[in-house]
Amino acid sequence: MKTSVSHKSSRDFTKSCIMEALLQLMHSKDYNDISITDITSRAGVSRMAYYRNYRSKDHILMDYMCQIIKEYAAELDGPKFFSDFQTYDHILWGLKYLQKYKDYVLCLKKANRAEIVLYGLDLYMLHVTKSLEKSSLEKYELYYYSGALYNIFMHWIEDNMQEDITVIASIIYGHVQHHRFHDLQTQMENDEKSACNFDKL
Repeated sequence: MKTSVSHKSSRDFTKSCIMEALLQLMHSKDYNDISITDITSRAGVSRMAYYRNYRSKDHILMDYMCQIIKEYAAELDGPKFFSDFQTYDHILWGLKYLQKYKDYVLCLKKANRAEIVLYGLDLYMLHVTKSLEKSSLEKYELYYYSGALYNIFMHWIEDNMQEDITVIASIIYGHVQHHRFHDLQTQMENDEKSACNFDKL
């Protein structure tokens, strides 16, 4: 058991070194000009270690985004955050969390990889609402919301976060409070029940 934990810890450390190396290089070089050799030299790992963990530079960036989302989900304040992710407090918490990774987001934008942020938001929405096995219509509602969050957040970051974060959270909440996913979900379930009752007539 100790060997397994030690191996996992060693692999996590290697991945962390590779991620950090790529982000450092993205500050000084064009993304397309960064080679695997550049990354492994900066990270202090072998090419074999690199390919044991990643297929490409994009894979590194997506893995980092997944880690951010997992850490965020783990820090949520109890089950009420999972029961309704469109409250003002949850929106504000999410913006503050993403704000911590401003440099990462700007690196993605510079490299024309900003859609990775959207990928992460989509993934989180599906996870927090347990919608992975739900209908396509329910997923589209979530994609609509994550897309709006992505667009607002990216513009706010690009504008150097001049507006207070509470103001941004209030704008988002003002738009979603009458169009909440859980309300729509309940409505869809009621519509399905009504349709079933109609069939029995």
